[in-house]
Amino acid sequence: MAWKDKRVLITGARGFIGKYLAADLLRQGAKVTGLTVDGSAGEGAITWVTGDITTPASIKGLCRDVDVVFHLAAISNVDASIRDPVRTLNTNTFGTASLLEESRAGGVKKFVYVSSAHVYGVPQYLPIDERHPVVPREPYAASKIASEQIVQAYGNAYGLDYAILRPFNVFGAGQDPSFLIPGVIQQALKNGAIKVGNTDPTRDFLYVEDCVRGFICIADRGSGVFNIGSGMDWSIASVVQKIRDLIDPAIPIVSDESRMRAGKVEIPRLCADISKLRALGWKPDVGFEEGLARTIRANP
Repeated sequence: MAWKDKRVLITGARGFIGKYLAADLLRQGAKVTGLTVDGSAGEGAITWVTGDITTPASIKGLCRDVDVVFHLAAISNVDASIRDPVRTLNTNTFGTASLLEESRAGGVKKFVYVSSAHVYGVPQYLPIDERHPVVPREPYAASKIASEQIVQAYGNAYGLDYAILRPFNVFGAGQDPSFLIPGVIQQALKNGAIKVGNTDPTRDFLYVEDCVRGFICIADRGSGVFNIGSGMDWSIASVVQKIRDLIDPAIPIVSDESRMRAGKVEIPRLCADISKLRALGWKPDVGFEEGLARTIRANP
């Protein structure tokens, strides 16, 4: 679709990926509305509205005159979900249901739900395609699986056109330091040492600008479930070493038991099969090392 003058609602528009998504859509001429809980406006030419997806009355009529909804708002930290599973389910799952109902009532043409590769759990085969079974290892993944099911139910019951996106590990400037790459960069720049937990797991990392191009490509030309990743995986150890070497090869890397995640929830390896998304004409443009370099340069 041509995005000029398309009316787009983004939940989570002030979040890490949401900011990049909004900026890209604005550049293409879309009319972007962002949902904010606390009433404060973010940056840019976004129209801001106040509401909370966990309080249905506060979003009544939100989706009137909206063409496309990108639903990113969520509790997205795995460890936070383990500490407070009820809040995670309330926000991620029941909040999604409330937004879907508003989308149905408002006549939304496309609902794009941002899920997570965590829904796959421990891989039964690699690379992971969209047909891989979903097996939650922690409350965050469970909340995403439940939300996906509700999205699909609205598609089946009400004819709502939808796409479910399963990003793997997205990174770039502006990401919260509770996530791996920005956390390691911050330690290296400010602490003079890098403390790490288990560095054996591997993850599929994708630069954020490539990720949002994937979101927009799918919203434009795809329906159903899509992986979003690079199609390659790197061990945590190699990621930490790459960051250290880009900043200062003399910085020590130190094992820290307090940073270890319980083995029963740790996923040893994640790597995406992205052939379904590639078939729509998308491919990653920014290599992993270049993405790291850009992210480091953007840090004060």
